[in-house]
This record gives sequence, C-alpha cells and structure tokens, in this order.
Amino acid sequence: MNILNICDSNEFDITAYQAMYTAAYFKKIGHNAVVMCPAKSRLYSECLKQRLEVAPLTFASRLGFFEGLGYDIIHFYNPDSLTVLLLKKAVASSKIFITQLKLGNPEVFKKLAGFEPYIDKFVAASNSAKEDFLRAGVDQRKVFMVPPAINLGRWESAMLIRPAMFLKRPYKVGTISMDKTLKEQEFFLKVAIEVLAKLPDTNFLIVGIKDERIRDMARSLGVSHKVDILWERNDIPELMAMLHIFVKTSRRDGLSMSLIEAQASGVACVLPRLRGLSDFSVHERNSLLVEPRSIESYSEAIQTLILNPPECHNMSKMAFDYVVNNMSLPVVGNLLLRLYEEALEV
Repeated sequence: MNILNICDSNEFDITAYQAMYTAAYFKKIGHNAVVMCPAKSRLYSECLKQRLEVAPLTFASRLGFFEGLGYDIIHFYNPDSLTVLLLKKAVASSKIFITQLKLGNPEVFKKLAGFEPYIDKFVAASNSAKEDFLRAGVDQRKVFMVPPAINLGRWESAMLIRPAMFLKRPYKVGTISMDKTLKEQEFFLKVAIEVLAKLPDTNFLIVGIKDERIRDMARSLGVSHKVDILWERNDIPELMAMLHIFVKTSRRDGLSMSLIEAQASGVACVLPRLRGLSDFSVHERNSLLVEPRSIESYSEAIQTLILNPPECHNMSKMAFDYVVNNMSLPVVGNLLLRLYEEALEV
C-alpha cells in the first residue's frame, strides 16, 4: 500500500507526531509511506532523522500536484489549508482520509463537513472530536474514532522502574506546559502552595516553554526552593521516570501528548474535566479528574495520591495498561490499516 500523510503545521505537536510515527510504523511493516509537510518545519527534520521519506508541502502540492508514487491513501492531519481543488485532483486516484485532533472550533468542523463528497473516512482522535464531526453534519457512517498513537520505546522503560519509584520519598509532582501566556504555569505554582501547606516535603517540577518569568513567579510566590524549572527538554522519558504524579493544568478543551506520555510512563495523573483531555480517562481508575481552574480541587487530588501510595501505584499501572492496549503504535497503526483496506475495497 502506498500511503501519503500530509501535515501542514509548522509545530511539532501531537498532530505532527501522529503523521510521522504512523508513517514510520507503516514503513516498518512493509508499506510505502511518505510524510508531506512544510520544508522548514521541525516535522520535516524529524522525519529525516527517522529515515522516513519526506516531501515538502509546496504550492503545487497544495493544488493537488503530487510528485513520485501514485498513492492509494492520502491522509490529511488537521488540514488547515485544505481546498476543494486539491481534493478533486486527489480523489481521482486515491482514497482520502482526514484526521482531526483539535477541538473547540465549530467553524473548522463545519468546513471539513463541506468536503464530505470527496472524503472516504473522517477519523476522530477522540470521542469529543467524533461528536463535533456529527454535530457539523457529517454522515455517521463515515466517522470513525481512532485514538492518538504513541511509540512506547523509552516510555516503557520509565514504567519498568516505577515500583522502585513509589518507595522513594519525597514525592515529586510535575507538569509540562508550552503555554505562552504562562497562566498554566502560574496555576500549577499556586496549586503547589496549597499542597505544600499540608505536605511540606513534596517537590515540584515544571518543564516546557523557556521564560524567566516562570522563575520570577516561583520566587514571588515563595516556592522557588521547592520547584525545579527545566524548560523544554529532549529527555522527557527520563524526567517522567522521576515523577510520582503528573498534573495537567490546561484551561481549554483538547488532547495532550504529554498526558499520553505520562500515562505510558506509568505516572499517576491529575487532569481537568475537559473535552479531549478526559476522553480516555476513568476517574479513580487510570487518573483523577478535577474541576478546571480549581486550586482546591487539584490540591485535594494530589494530596489524595501522595497519602495513598498503593492507590497511586495501582492507578499508574492501570494508566500504563490502557495506553499499551489502546494507544500503542501497533494497535493504532493496525486500526488505520483496516480502515484503509475497507476504503480500497469499495
């Protein structure tokens, strides 16, 4: 099967991750897979590192003129610049798929629904995305939910040392955020204050966007001595291995790669009841769900896990098992291949 994954984002986010690693899996099991993306994007350079065939998303390709192989499947990931002209050319020789991971904008889903005559299958990365497709008027027979994939690799290694980590004290609570407004980081620091008032031995960790104002906030709030601030890193699996609890302080609906990575590392997670983020979580089984923007709710959940190590450990194990059974690359890759085969049989 000849498969083309197209991602027109310059960000190396959860969308780019899906486009690259599913292509890598298809290649590994014998298919021809190509990733098409902006030539100056990080996704392009990451594909080269992975020794994946990658093509630049040019003006000509945006009009439907693709060089190289004839593709059986053309799969668009969060297609911001999709046009009818492109689809008319592509559908003449290929089956067309769209995966949507982003949530929260009805106009985007309405636009994608308008392309339905040219689309073989719409792939929703969460139940919330599926609901948005249906709400926009897409025929339910064309909508399928396929969760985001993760290449377990080093994350699985973090899980292997988890039993020993739960014997280690004090507990370390961490978050990862690329929020440029710094509201997520500030909220995490305020949660830390509440936890430290009851459990002063707890340590905290912030990873993500580099901004000295985060250190300033930690100092002004009087918790800088209890919070490690490490900026954006390439050794996230190793950092996850150090954590007992991962906290997501998002304020908006959406999916999070760092949350999936934390669960794949066997870290107990505290996250807000938001669409997308909570779609793959069952409260008190593989995570604790809390009220968004509620410092008290977050603080109580973190204290519950710290004061109940067996419950914390069990929750982390269930989170890991869920990811392995539902989001590992072979599971998700094979789900997609099955959908591709069904489309090609028509």
